Formats: sequence, structure tokens, C-alpha cells
Amino acid sequence: MKTGGKMKRRHSVSFAVCCMLLSILFWGCGGGGPGSPGSRGSEDTGVQVQATVVPQYLGENTYSVDVVQDICEPGPPPVFESFTDHSAIITMEARLLNPNATFKAGNLYVEKYTVEYKRSTDSIGAPPIEHDTRYKTIVIPAPSGSGITSVQDTVIFVDLLRKEKYYDDVLSGQFNHGLAYINNYTAVYTFEGKNEYGTKFSFKTQTDFQIGWFDYCD
Repeated sequence: MKTGGKMKRRHSVSFAVCCMLLSILFWGCGGGGPGSPGSRGSEDTGVQVQATVVPQYLGENTYSVDVVQDICEPGPPPVFESFTDHSAIITMEARLLNPNATFKAGNLYVEKYTVEYKRSTDSIGAPPIEHDTRYKTIVIPAPSGSGITSVQDTVIFVDLLRKEKYYDDVLSGQFNHGLAYINNYTAVYTFEGKNEYGTKFSFKTQTDFQIGWFDYCD
């Protein structure tokens, strides 16, 4: 009987330890919050935000960033195409974590965003591109029930300064590149802000792209 008691106590201790470990595991995993990978604050605001980004240049969707100004209509004098920042359209969709929640979720106010440029595995030797932080207010209306609120806005993708720096770095001969000086990167966006009650949140999205010499004249 004593031996059986010891076995019971051992089982009880083992069960308690397992429960404690599972609790720690779930607590740690919950820090990122639901929504896009890397999001924070969803549990506090009660709102989940998922975002997608589509690069645009001169009104057309394109994941190719040109660092050379094309002369499409040469003549005396030549007529140059517009050469400017490469922008993107960000689409943000917000929904309640709990559609049956009785509290009123507050509007979300994005205050700034940062773009990090990560070299792809096939372009490890490519020039590094400096991250870009911009301050911009984007209002995401609070969803209710099982509804979804959607907002679109324009954000920077690769600005002219970073295009020119890439151009200079590639021509310096210090970095690797493919044909037409093309390399592959991933643009990772992190948006940060507060809801109308002052609770902080953030969410991420990303997209792959190429940068180099592209001919858009044909």
C-alpha cells in the first residue's frame, strides 16, 4: 500500500510538472499575437489586423525596381520618363478576435512604419539596402461583430535615394549581382501605432522583389 501511495504521488507530481510546462509554452507562444507573423498587441486591442502590400510604379503593379532612368523617346533634346520613388499599396483588414465580445473596440491609428530589405538566399553577396522608417497616420476603423473593415493607403517601397545607392554599390564592383545587375530581396514592413484608448499594437507584412536594370520602353 505504501508503494502504491508513492506511485500516486509521483504521477501527481509528473502531471503538475507537465501542466506547468504547457502553461509556460502557451504563454510564450501567445506573445506574438494572432494575425500576421510578428504582430503584437492583438490581445490587448481585441482586433486582429492582416495586411498585404503590392508594389506600384507609375500607376502599374510591378515587383521590379528599376535603378536606371530610361530614355524612351530619344531626340533633340531627349524626353525622359519620370524617375521617382517606387511606392506600394498597403491593404489592411481588421476583424475582432472575438466576434461575440461585448466591449467596443477602438479605432486603430498607425503612426509609423519601417521597411527592412533582406537579401534573398540567392543574393547574399548583393549590396545591403538601408532600412527606411516613415511617419504616417493611417486610420483603421474598428470592426464590430463578425464584420471586417478594410483600408488601403500608399506607402514607400524603394525610394530614389536607395535606388541611386544600389546603382553606385553595384558599379563599385564590391558586390555580387546577376544579369543586368539584378538581385533579389524581400521587403519586410512593420507598422506600429495605438488604438483610440492608447493601447499599442504592431503588425507585419512582406513581399519579394527584384532590383536592377529594367527596360520599360518596349
